[in-house]
Amino acid sequence: MDALIAGDPQHIGEYWLAGRLGSGGQGVVYDAYDREGRRVALKVLHVADNQAGRDRFAKEAAAAGRVASFCTARVLASDLSGSRPYIVSEYVAGPSLRQAINQGRRFTGDDLHRLATAIATALTAVHDAGVIHRDLKPDNVLLGADGPRVIDFGIARTLDMSLTKTGEVSGTPTYMAPEVFMGQRAGAPADVFAWGAIMVFASTGADPFKADNLGGVMHQVLSAEPDLSGLPPRLATLVAAAMEKDPSVRPTARDLLLALVSGNDRDMRGLLTAGSHAARGVHVPDLAAPALGTIAEDAYGALTPDERELAAEVFLRMVAVTDDGHETVRWALREELLAGRSEREMLAIEHILQAFSYLVTKKGDAVGLSRPALLRAWPRLRVWVDADRSGLAVLSQISNAARHWAENGRKDGDLLQGSRLDHMLTWAATGRRHITLTPQERDFLAAGTELTRKRIRRRWLTTVALSGLLAVALVAGVIAVLQSRQMAEQSNLVVQQRDQAVGRQVAAEADKLRTTDPARAMLLSVAGWRLAPGTGTRQSLTTSLTMPESAAFRDPGAKGVSAAAAAADGRTRVIAGEDGVRVYDTPSQRQSKFWKWPSGMQALPAAAALSPSGRTLVIVSRNMAYSWDTMTGRKLYEHRVGAGGPGVHVAFDGHESLAAVMREDTLEFLWDTRTGRSYTPELEADHAPAIAPSGAYIAGVGLNQRGLKVIHLPDLTVETRIPKNCGTVVAFTPDSRRLLCADGDIAAWDLRTATKLPDEDRPFWQASASEDFRSARLRVSRDGGRLLAAEGRTLHLWDAGKGDELYTYQAEGELDDAWLDPDGRTIRYLLENSIITVDLGSRVSSRRLPGGYAVGAFSQDGRLVAATKDGGAVRVGDARGLGVPMTGSEGSTDELFDPVGKRLAAVGEDRAVSVWDVATGTRLWRHPVPKTQVVLSQAFTPDGGKLVLSLTELSQPDALNELVVLAADSGRVLSRHPLNTATGTIVSTRDGTAVVSSTGKALELRTGKVVGPGFHGAGQSIAVSPTAPLLALGSTTVELWDTAKGAELSPALRVASNAQVEAVRFSHDGALLALISRSVGETFDDVYTVQIWDVGSRQRLGSYPIEIFDLLAFSADDHTVYVSGNHSGTITQIPVDGDRIAELVCKRAGRTMSPQEWSQYLKGVPYRDVCSL
Repeated sequence: MDALIAGDPQHIGEYWLAGRLGSGGQGVVYDAYDREGRRVALKVLHVADNQAGRDRFAKEAAAAGRVASFCTARVLASDLSGSRPYIVSEYVAGPSLRQAINQGRRFTGDDLHRLATAIATALTAVHDAGVIHRDLKPDNVLLGADGPRVIDFGIARTLDMSLTKTGEVSGTPTYMAPEVFMGQRAGAPADVFAWGAIMVFASTGADPFKADNLGGVMHQVLSAEPDLSGLPPRLATLVAAAMEKDPSVRPTARDLLLALVSGNDRDMRGLLTAGSHAARGVHVPDLAAPALGTIAEDAYGALTPDERELAAEVFLRMVAVTDDGHETVRWALREELLAGRSEREMLAIEHILQAFSYLVTKKGDAVGLSRPALLRAWPRLRVWVDADRSGLAVLSQISNAARHWAENGRKDGDLLQGSRLDHMLTWAATGRRHITLTPQERDFLAAGTELTRKRIRRRWLTTVALSGLLAVALVAGVIAVLQSRQMAEQSNLVVQQRDQAVGRQVAAEADKLRTTDPARAMLLSVAGWRLAPGTGTRQSLTTSLTMPESAAFRDPGAKGVSAAAAAADGRTRVIAGEDGVRVYDTPSQRQSKFWKWPSGMQALPAAAALSPSGRTLVIVSRNMAYSWDTMTGRKLYEHRVGAGGPGVHVAFDGHESLAAVMREDTLEFLWDTRTGRSYTPELEADHAPAIAPSGAYIAGVGLNQRGLKVIHLPDLTVETRIPKNCGTVVAFTPDSRRLLCADGDIAAWDLRTATKLPDEDRPFWQASASEDFRSARLRVSRDGGRLLAAEGRTLHLWDAGKGDELYTYQAEGELDDAWLDPDGRTIRYLLENSIITVDLGSRVSSRRLPGGYAVGAFSQDGRLVAATKDGGAVRVGDARGLGVPMTGSEGSTDELFDPVGKRLAAVGEDRAVSVWDVATGTRLWRHPVPKTQVVLSQAFTPDGGKLVLSLTELSQPDALNELVVLAADSGRVLSRHPLNTATGTIVSTRDGTAVVSSTGKALELRTGKVVGPGFHGAGQSIAVSPTAPLLALGSTTVELWDTAKGAELSPALRVASNAQVEAVRFSHDGALLALISRSVGETFDDVYTVQIWDVGSRQRLGSYPIEIFDLLAFSADDHTVYVSGNHSGTITQIPVDGDRIAELVCKRAGRTMSPQEWSQYLKGVPYRDVCSL
């Protein structure tokens, strides 16, 4: 990646630029980051005022956007109307195929097969979308971490790869098909020809047709046969067919893919998914520039704890927030960073700037971000900015005003006064989270405060004088009562302000403790909410309910030299010190056992290990290894450890009694800790050996033994049939029948036959191999159903049978170990001297409709549901059960309740609209719809008096679009209006006089004409606030529009990267907005979440993972959000009331705040039990 050059902007639209990935005749491709921090490739058109260029660019966007994202770089967004037209696509972190080949890489065996499958999968997806790539070549194949990707649709469906008037061609000659040189239009067979040519290049390292000039290349392509001798026979046959001179006899891309993977020709998505999975695992050394966030996090990780405490403030001084809430970069004077600091702090700040020298630049006596995209790319910085967002604008004003005041003689006229001073003092006293004011800034605020006091004092003296004149007219007792009342009110106000300030502070403190002391963080957020209910504390409270961390066990101190160990589920922790052994139950954090060393034994514990069940402990002290029964504290056996050399450690694995005593990477002996017997197999293991649960095998991967070695126990014979290059991480399955070898992919080997399981019969490893992969851990659950990997700072959990990734978690530091709890709902990991518990379960409640019924609609208060089963009649029910069927409703869809839940509308199989009485199931009326039209959307007016239908005519050049207004009680047509275009989704306005469409128009019901200013947005889902002239429009974000002014309210609600908003709903009081977002996961599965937003502050209060749902409703009291839909019978209930969430958080924490904790964090505030209210 090259640096930005003069003239390059800092950001384009919502995308912040980090550097240049390349440039060509059409445009520049930038390395960029979206507002959620996702790295993307942003292609910008060179000459925006060239209409022909714009047209080609638009065609490229259309072509790429039509292609399903299987082994291609998916198009995420585009804007072709602005001054800088651009297309945004996935960033593929990896070299091009040509770069890899030029670095010496050659593809053979499985890697070549995976590469062939990947490109064939991409072409199948491309051709299935009706697109021809037309410039497929090694430069346009990127080797990403999750497999090869085909990129660059720059001439796809925009320029013919045929001879032009000047004899030039569009494309790359070496990879062009013969028919193109003969003047024919390039079709799908030309892409297949290029696929074959790429296979030759990948295996040999040479282009298949080479010559000194274009004429020579043309001659080679038209007459010469490529050399396929370097290809495996099966693949050579496919390549030969693909490179036939006659395009009519070449196989299709789908034919190639079917030959490479087993799939169903009729199931295109299944075939493409199979191809994508089979293509993964190709790995080359990482030549891509690391992400800015990775660089920043690595620099942050190199800081000392004291320096990390200061890092947030250093970076926040280089960030400003505008009045509309958007952040930008600013230059920070070194004086701002260093003034008033101790010498130790100044040295720490200088070291921070040095550590981040790649990301921070200097200009005179100021520093700033050299790559502004860091604001998006580094998650930690985004968290810091979000935590202090409201204060960063204040800080910038304080800093600038204080500098002006100091540089101009410190005049009173330059000081802040009135509400502006109050606002800044309030922030300085209660709102700061990571920022310390400089002496100059403190002096400036203090001077303003003192000036205000002087003026108040003068006013007070005048008031006293006037009071003396009036005293004769007042009764002394009345004055005393008034003064007493005023003092009480002032005292209450002071207490209230104090509590609110402390509440906000402890809520901020909770955010710092979530991974180190989750329970305390939960209780602090509850305390913050109780003291200062508001958006910020509610956000902290909701995070405490949804955060994955639920508990932390920190190792207690031990006397002298000590060693620690944990059992296979992380529930048991042992600390061995010089005075004895302490056994702890980590969930309860209680000591369950202690025993002293036997008399005369001077222990210096150097290493420790626990058996999988935690019943057996092995301690290495001096030159002896000891085994102990942890239930009784009884010593079982001892074994001498060889003298000399560092690095003795002990490891259990799958077997309950076999422990490996290692010296660095070499096995010293394998010890049966329950019988005392030992073995001395010759084995290396870079981290620790894998021991089969049955005790029949031990395996390890080592450098000197040239890879994997598997040894049979107890006869110590070596298994030679499994290849040494099987992988860098190994593990046995619980039944000891298979060995899993991981190295960017998982290969499963049958230990009885020493054969590798076919690809389709084994799980898939979603993470890619990396340089630190040798330090990874791989664990299989006891039932064999799940697979857990700890790699660096990341935890991955997979379904061991299907290979689907179930969960990903990012820790704050390098993981030392990780375990799966047998309950299947808990992961524990070891980070330094703490065991953190991660809760995989849901924090919300759900219920299912009886008898296999699925939810089709909610009433507006969520109290009622309309449900169907297998196309049968619609039934309406509540929490008690389902009621009578709606007469004649079989096969009906698009159910809709009226505002009070008394009537139900639905569209029948015959397209007619019917309305039923919910209580009796009686059909009240039926409105037929012409056969040529369909109901696009329907809406009741707020009073329930009218039902509005939006009708459209399908597949007609001059489609008849209509707005039909019906009387809800009788079905009588009140008005009917032709429309120029289809409306999309419609909702009624608050006053019921018009409907608003998702296409940006408000249509009056009386006339059908457009009324009001409308809006220029467009979205899939839409909602109108019941209490304000406010509209929410959901697409990839949620835009809020003032319907009275026709103006968008900034900023939009940023939902998530690569997400689509499926549904939006305002609460009944208009204060909250709930939405359902859908995004595509790594395994191409849809991921759904419900998000709750505070409308006034535009702050997200919480996010909850859900099933595949598309229906929302707030309860009548706005305390609960109900979620369901998409043919599901499950109804999920999400709490949104702060007090209810606090109750659930207290239950999750399992206790309340102690008086000691209260005094530590809430000094000056009287203690209260925050969980008993």
